[in-house]
Formats: sequence, C-alpha cells, structure tokens
Amino acid sequence: MGLDASHAAVVRLVNDFEAHKRVYTAHSYQEQELRADFLNKFYTALGWDVDHVEQKNPFEQEVKVERGVKDKSSKRRADYAFYTAPNFRDPRFYVEAKRPGVDLAAKDNYFQAIRYGWNSQTPVVVLTNFHQTHLLDCRYKPDIDTVLERRLRLYTLDGLKDPEKFAELYYLLSREAVASGALEKFSAAQPKKKGKAVQFGLFKGGYQRMDRTFLTDLDGYREVLARSFKRANPVLDGGTLTEVTQRVLDRLIFIRFLEDKLIEPDYLVSNFGGKGTVWGDFVAASRRLDAIYNGIVFKHHPLLDTPRFSVDDAVFGDVCEQWAHVNSPYDFNYIPIHILGSIYERFLGNVIVTTPKGAKLEEKPEVRKVGGVYYTPEYIVRYLVQQTVGRCIEGKSPQQMATLRFCDLACGSGSFLLGVYEILLEEHRKWYAANPDRAKRDGCVLHDDGTYHLSLAQKRVIVVNSVYGVDVDPQAVEVAQLSLYLKLLEDETTATARSYQLEIKETLLPPLSRNIVCGNSLIETDILDGHLFGLEEERRLRPMDLKAQFPKAMADGGFDAIVGNPPYVRPHNLTKTHKEYFWRHYPVFKGKADIYTCFMQRSVEMLKPGGYFAYIVSQSWLALDSFDELRKHVLEHYKVLQLVELPDRVFEEAQVETMSFVFQREANKTARARHRLQVLRCDKGAVENEFREVRTIPQRAFESTYLSVFVTAQGGPIGQRLDTGLAA
Repeated sequence: MGLDASHAAVVRLVNDFEAHKRVYTAHSYQEQELRADFLNKFYTALGWDVDHVEQKNPFEQEVKVERGVKDKSSKRRADYAFYTAPNFRDPRFYVEAKRPGVDLAAKDNYFQAIRYGWNSQTPVVVLTNFHQTHLLDCRYKPDIDTVLERRLRLYTLDGLKDPEKFAELYYLLSREAVASGALEKFSAAQPKKKGKAVQFGLFKGGYQRMDRTFLTDLDGYREVLARSFKRANPVLDGGTLTEVTQRVLDRLIFIRFLEDKLIEPDYLVSNFGGKGTVWGDFVAASRRLDAIYNGIVFKHHPLLDTPRFSVDDAVFGDVCEQWAHVNSPYDFNYIPIHILGSIYERFLGNVIVTTPKGAKLEEKPEVRKVGGVYYTPEYIVRYLVQQTVGRCIEGKSPQQMATLRFCDLACGSGSFLLGVYEILLEEHRKWYAANPDRAKRDGCVLHDDGTYHLSLAQKRVIVVNSVYGVDVDPQAVEVAQLSLYLKLLEDETTATARSYQLEIKETLLPPLSRNIVCGNSLIETDILDGHLFGLEEERRLRPMDLKAQFPKAMADGGFDAIVGNPPYVRPHNLTKTHKEYFWRHYPVFKGKADIYTCFMQRSVEMLKPGGYFAYIVSQSWLALDSFDELRKHVLEHYKVLQLVELPDRVFEEAQVETMSFVFQREANKTARARHRLQVLRCDKGAVENEFREVRTIPQRAFESTYLSVFVTAQGGPIGQRLDTGLAA
C-alpha cells in the first residue's frame, strides 16, 4: 500500500474515532478493544501483515501481537513487536498500547515503553493510544527522573489527517520504510543528550548501549560484593572471591530471567528479606530453584550455601534492591541472549584480586598482554554457523540431526555454542511446520494459535545430543552453560515448565557437564611427564585428554563441524612452558605465528571426514612467512570453501585485521585440487550485513605460489589480493 492509499485508510480510522470519541475515551473502553478497532487496522494501513493474512508460518511472521499476559502489578510484554524478513530474530521496533483515556505522557508509561526498546537495542519505541502517537528515544538507559525528555515525535489525530505530517510518520513506520533502515537512520541523526537527561548510576558520560551499560553495572556489583565478602570472610583469596561473586550474580541474573519470562509466577528478588535476612532468603530460593531447574547456577556450592560463609546483609540487600524488577532498567524478556553472552565475554576478562584494604577488580594478566577481550559480533557468528552446521543439517529430519555433533574448542562465554543451538532449534521448527503429522507423535506442543512448538523435553535432547564446547576458564564454562540454559527456557511459561515436571518428574535443565567441559584443548596430560608443576601452575595449564572428553563423537569419527573464534596470542605473550609445548607438538606454530594456528591444527584431529570447520582469525596467516606450515596444513587436509574479508574494526577496540574461512575436511588430493573456492566480502549495511561473492579461484592456484601464500604482495582488501596474480 503506497503513501496515498495508506493515508486515505488512516484518515477513515481517524474520522471513525472522532465520530464516537466520547465512547472511545471512556474508562470502560479497554486496550484490547482499541487494538482490534484501530491499532491493528492502522498498522495494516502502513503495510504490515498484522492479521497474518499472507504470513501463515508462525516462525516467519513480521508482526507478533501480544495476547495480554498480565500479573498482579503490571503487564510484562509489549503489545506489538515488528520484524522484517528474513530476520525474524531481532525486532525492529515495539509498540506499547494504552487505552485512549490514559495520559500517555506519564513517567511510568514512558519508562515501561523505553525499557522494552533499550533492552532489545531497537532505536525507537512507539507509545500510543491512537488518540496520540509518541515516538520515544531508546538510546539511553531508562531513568524515571528524566524519562519524559525522551520523546522524539508526537502525532495527534489532526497530524494523522495532515498529508505532510502523516508522510513524516509513514516514512518512519511503514513496512517499506522500516525494511530500508529508516528508523536506524532517524535515530542516528538525533542529537546526543546532555546534562540531566543522562543518568547512568555507576558510570559517567553520555549515550551508551545497553550491553556496555550492563557490563559496567555488572562490574560495579561484582566489586561491591567482592569487597563486602572479603571484609566478612578475611581468609578468602582472589580466586575464591572471583568464583563466589560470579556465582551470586549468575543466580541473580537467572532469577530475574525467570521472573521476566513469566516462568516463575512470582517476583523473587524484590521479596528477599521478607521471611528473614536478604541473604538467607536468597540461599533458600537458590536451594528451591535447584530442585526445580538443576544446572550449574543453583548447584549447591561448598562455601556460598553453608553457614561458614558470612555476609553483610545490608550490602547484599542494597544490591538486590537495585537489581529487583521495580528499580532495574533491565528487562530480561527483551535482552537477546546472545547480547548477554557478549557482555559476559568481556566480564570474564577481569578477576577479583585481594589487596591489603580488601579486594578490587583487575584485568587478567593474559588479557592485558593481548590488549583486551574481543567478542565476535552476532552477525558473524550466525554466518559461520550457517555455513558449517547449516550445511550439515539442511534437509535432515530431527532423527537424522540427532546423530550430529558440533563443537567449539575455545568456547569462552558460549556465543558460537548459542549460535549452534539456535540454528538447530530453528531447523527443527521448520521441519515440524512442514511435517505437522509428525509433530504430535514426536512430542511437540500444540499452542492456542493451532501451531506446534518444540517441547521442553525436545529442546533438552537437542542440546545434550549436539552441542559441545571446551574452555580453559572455569568461569567461562559456567557462563556458556548458563547461556544455553537461558536459550532452552526462552519460550517456556509457568504452565509449560510445571507441566514438564509433573509428566516427566525431572528437573527442567539437563546436566551439561559432559557437553561443556573445562580444560585445555591444546595441552594434553603428557606435559606432566617428567615435570613437577606447582598446584597453581597446573591449574592454569589445565591439561586434559581432549578426545577422551568426547567419547561418542570420537567413536563416530569426530565432530561434524567445529566453529569458533580462537584466542589470538603471539609467542612473546606466552609463558615459556606454553611455548615449548606448542613448539614440540604443533608444527604449524613456528616463528612469529599465533596460537590460533595450534587450534587450527587441533581441529582437524577432532573433525570427521567431510566435516566442516570455520573460524574468524587475523589475516596474517594468508601470507606471512611464519604461517607457511599452517597454509600447507590447510591445503593438505581441507577443501577451502570460502575466504571472507570482514569489515574494518570487527572487534571494536582491536586494531587487528580479521577474516573468516570455511573449510571442509577432504582426504582426496584430486578432489581438493579440482575444487574452486569462493572469495567473499562482508559489506556493512544499514540493517543487515551482506556477504557478497567477489570471485571464485581454483584451490590449486595456492599450491604454486611462494610458500603457498594465499595472497600476493600488492596489498589491499582480501578480495583484491586474491584477485591479483592468481590463475582463474
């Protein structure tokens, strides 16, 4: 529907409203009626398929309408969420509706609406009662005292009838405009707030994204708790403080997630202290939730959950008060789980160290040496997972997918594992949508809208069967498991969770200790032969028999795909013990090569024939002399399916130039030589980043270059470098 037709339809709605305004603004006229009579029709006039006339697949609908779930105190869902194909994961904007008799410009209304958008990182949110339409700025942390300053546009009924004013709204909120990135461009053009409008609590400064704010707040809570715990328990060392403070925060995050997702029917954090001490109620809740959920977060801790651990209840109570739903700007129903993972990736770069005066937060030595922690942007995770796991599962039934296993050998907070799990869930949903006769038989749940959804039992089986990871940091392993648990529970409700427990009589979360393991993917236990390491050094090394950790995968010949973002560490930043071990065991690690070369060699040992392998790494390995053994290793074992040039500054705070690759393990030399690889370039877009093919090149071309270099010496982007001097 074009501008003129859209305007005509909206003018008819305005005239209908004005003709019976007394009825529509009466207290008896409710929000549900407004949505049916006006708002659904209004957004339909803007080109959105609100009633799903065209978009029948429930997993590929651009408008999701909330059915009015409420609790005792307030509604906990935005009324409308708008998406644009093909991305049905990330909302473009929300609409929060109120009945026409309500004053929209109230602090609580603005705070509620902005909270939805800020947590989802959408640029604006719409607050409307049709009588008025307010566009609100979602760039800033919600603050009740300044929230009324956040209005960007106001459209009244007269404005909707005015062609020029309506055109302004149309070119922001119509389906066509939103798909072209109009809201993002509009938001980027807005001036940054100054003065009182910027209130951030623990940090100072102006506009800051939700993930950065969350990280700052999380670090602040961690330091406050660590100091308090140290004062009350003077014997605690830095390692123990790091562990216990993270466990407390993980529990608080999980509990708030359960509250905001309506999985737990009652608010918990805000009521700590109502039956006894705040800490006592917190521990009691943890023990109760452990019996329901299982998982690493609520698991009985040998220190935290015992009377031996002393706590300043006033300090802990203050943290809980700030964290509770009534005060916190965070809404875990709207924070994407992959964003939580990216926050935790940076969170894990710091540890608690003890000082003569107590405790403080400090960057890990290994992180400081390499210049920080850099998490992989979600669009790259999604692309690499699609090119590996996606190739493995395409067209397969759930029974066939159940035999496949996928791994990240340096999983960190689990961003790639989460990507793997998400694509598995998505493919299962698509298969059952296309095969509804099998859905009920396989245990899918029939929803009120007549569609089948994966049951909790099915989602448990999928993650246990197929998702595996390793990390040397025990806190990272805990967070990776936490992320997968949050994803598993994402679409559950109080009713579905309790129904599962009554029927299956199991805890809601499966144990993942055999899936996500703590250890060193590169260092085997042979490092202990003939060496007498101290307990602390052995703990840092964490040697293990990697293949023994995953017996089922190894019995089947290895993993079907390995994907991830390995550490980038040059030899001068490694300990002597690490360097000497890598030099002995990894021929690809030579000269000034990077530790990621060891992960690339290790991966082929863990991958089954025909399996897929994708990493994001620096561009150095393509041409530098120190990486010649790695290039030979790649050409000897893999078909190089793709080399991808990534945009500048993929890692915001790092200077390293990055690229990604997709390989397939191939033992047949002739097949490798005949293969033509793709060279792609990732171009930044206003909305989605596009992976565009530059050209194809025969793999044998690299075997004839000096030291098997994958580029020439002319420089420039990867696509140009590979395009120069190589045979077509």
